[in-house]
Amino acid sequence: MIEDLLIEKFDIQPYGVGSKELHGEISKRLKIEYLSDYFRIKELKEVNGIIFGYNLGIFISLPVKIKQQVKNVHFLVDTGSPRTYICGEVYESLNITFNSTVPRMLINNKPTLVHLPPIDSHFTDINVLGAEYLKISGARLFANYEDEDISLLFETFNEEIPNDKIEMKPQVQENFQLKPYTLNKLYI
Repeated sequence: MIEDLLIEKFDIQPYGVGSKELHGEISKRLKIEYLSDYFRIKELKEVNGIIFGYNLGIFISLPVKIKQQVKNVHFLVDTGSPRTYICGEVYESLNITFNSTVPRMLINNKPTLVHLPPIDSHFTDINVLGAEYLKISGARLFANYEDEDISLLFETFNEEIPNDKIEMKPQVQENFQLKPYTLNKLYI
């Protein structure tokens, strides 16, 4: 199927950004250390970002949680990407081994289906926040390129949902095909 091939071959333009820049200049400009532990409980309502790289990419940092571990993860915001991708370095920092299942993580306390970047892509060592996450989380992106003022605002749940009240079942990833997003059980 053509859609399967397009998903498997998805790529973005190179931004001149890799792990070195995420740990270095981007962390410095965001004032948040990449892959450091995150200790807040509630989701962020507003996140400020930066413009970085020779393609002027928008970078932000959001908390990513899986298995009771929460890390600050820097993302390239790409509204042209339908999916959200988490690089292998993040999996390693969370002590997760990736197999054929597509893990669900909480990104800013929102259940999210994530993928590894395709092996032959230009973004194997960066994280991409895609349009699906922006839509599901009710995010509003404001970018003032002249002043380099970037804001990502989130709609919030009426009340915080504790992680132990959410059950998320992994789904099988086939050729990077996105399975329908489902929140299997929500106990309130």
